[in-house]
Amino acid sequence: MLAAAPAYAEDSIGWHKGDIVIRAGGAGVFFNSSAEVKVAGNVVPGGSVSLSNNATASGELEYFVTSNISLAANFGIPPETRITGAGTLAPLGVAGRVRYGFGDLVARYHVGAAGRFSPFAGLGVGRIFVFSTRDGSVSGLSADSAWAPVVQGGADFHLNRQISLYANVSYVPVKTDARGLMQGLPMTARVTLNPTVVQAGLSYRF
Repeated sequence: MLAAAPAYAEDSIGWHKGDIVIRAGGAGVFFNSSAEVKVAGNVVPGGSVSLSNNATASGELEYFVTSNISLAANFGIPPETRITGAGTLAPLGVAGRVRYGFGDLVARYHVGAAGRFSPFAGLGVGRIFVFSTRDGSVSGLSADSAWAPVVQGGADFHLNRQISLYANVSYVPVKTDARGLMQGLPMTARVTLNPTVVQAGLSYRF
């Protein structure tokens, strides 16, 4: 019986059906941004925008449907990104700022779920929420919230039965629409965001 104890302890570390996991940590949001900008209905040749990257706190709630399959809901503290003119619109400087949040629901498949180290891959759907905007060189700035697919990969490393380290990377291909007044003329923009979101932190299993 004594010889069997270490094997049982190691097995208890892995994921199991019915596990509920809370995660907390930090997230980096790295935009791969571009835009088609129109002023008074005409496309601005060579005009684009860039969005500043962000760091924020993030959290997650995960439920294991089986020892290998889980559903995870992600959320975070809304950061603010700075929108800057690019290309021929670079002289605009800071066009405005947008405070946004991102939440998603991802289905994951965990490889080596019974072990101390367990990689995973996931697919899901997310939504970027626009909470507020601040004007810069563009006045009356507004932007739309948007739905998007989510592709994710990551891994967990169990320190003990309850606590583990986690890290994951998500890619979110998404576009949204923005509008306002540029030097008194109506401006619209179809903005490509396509952020890569990197998360890492601690997990606690109930």
